[in-house]
Amino acid sequence: MDTTFRNAFRGPLRPLIAAAALLAALSLAGCAAKPREQQGLLDTADHHALRGNDLMDQERWSDAENEFNLALSLEKDYGPALSGLAVVKAHAAAQTGVTKQDREKLLDQADDLASRGLSKAKGDDQKRGAYVARIRMYTYAQSPDSWLKKAESAHEDAVDLDKRKQDADPDFFIARAYRAAFELQKSQDAYQRVLALNKGRTQQANDEMALVQKVVRAAPGSMHGKLVSFQTSLNRADVAALLVEELQISKLYERGNTQRFDTSFQAPSASGQMQVDTTQRMPEATDVANHPLRSDIWEVMRLKVLGLEAFPDRQFHPNDKLSRAEFAFLIEDVLARVTGEQGLKTKFIGQRSPFPDVRGDLPYFNAVETAVTRNLMEPKNRIQGTFGPTDPVSGADALLAIRAMKDELKSYIR
Repeated sequence: MDTTFRNAFRGPLRPLIAAAALLAALSLAGCAAKPREQQGLLDTADHHALRGNDLMDQERWSDAENEFNLALSLEKDYGPALSGLAVVKAHAAAQTGVTKQDREKLLDQADDLASRGLSKAKGDDQKRGAYVARIRMYTYAQSPDSWLKKAESAHEDAVDLDKRKQDADPDFFIARAYRAAFELQKSQDAYQRVLALNKGRTQQANDEMALVQKVVRAAPGSMHGKLVSFQTSLNRADVAALLVEELQISKLYERGNTQRFDTSFQAPSASGQMQVDTTQRMPEATDVANHPLRSDIWEVMRLKVLGLEAFPDRQFHPNDKLSRAEFAFLIEDVLARVTGEQGLKTKFIGQRSPFPDVRGDLPYFNAVETAVTRNLMEPKNRIQGTFGPTDPVSGADALLAIRAMKDELKSYIR
């Protein structure tokens, strides 16, 4: 067949071939999107979406995502599952270590899922759930700059759809949004509405409102203090920054003789000549040079704050969590050095411990007793009477202790 004839033959068939190809593609897409068969009575989109929300409350995010996807495999446009996935994506975007590009991608996905979830919602309950999901999404994303106003707008829409006033979720999650924005009075007001409604989330609301009230009492004055206020654990770098920024430890240590000297015996060299300590020309820790809080870390190491020195391996380990017992050690050392009351470090030795989880012969017993009796730290569980020495120190507890120390040592601050 020559070229002219072949081209003439192909020309009229091109539209038909293209149409056939499109039809085949649509057919394949239809097959791919076909819902899977239900397996068991509870294998429903509604059940999987409910499980997904429960798992998010437990912070089991990958399991929650799986449940929402199971719901969508049964019903591809199921609104509550789409809204749930929006929250999952926004939470993933808020995690430490996520690159800017990945964060933007995840937030775009979250926004798209939230819009689809609202458009596919059926009835007031599902629509209200979609608006609550938007509140949660904006709280994790904290972008754009108007994110709080967007969350407030979603809250208003959710409340308007609760005709029977039975749903605590709109107020509960806007309380968290206000907390994230450090609008603490508005956060407390929203938690109070949850408690007054008494239709769910009451224990969570009560616990979280108590935490907000603790942060209000702590009154953090630095940006870093506000950022760590609601963290359940702090690492060594965070605590170093709090001591420098919130406690102003450098100013405290300028008053009085708080310098540390090494008076231990040093063996002479074989030649009888005095050895030169060359380590003074080396960095005290080799793992902080590129850390964002390196200035604060270097400052506490320069001041030789007990508990925040470099380890024998010449590492500071800035990302290691600081325990409550270690924080008590730190408090005791600061008090003793600033006030000159060296007897603080032995005052309670030999006494019986009031805490079932802190034996009197443990090295941190005296520090724990010092911190608690001076009202600088509180027991972890007042009902059980435990201190929780190995639990991580929280942002709120650290800030409260620092606020109390500032009050106690205010005469030493210039």
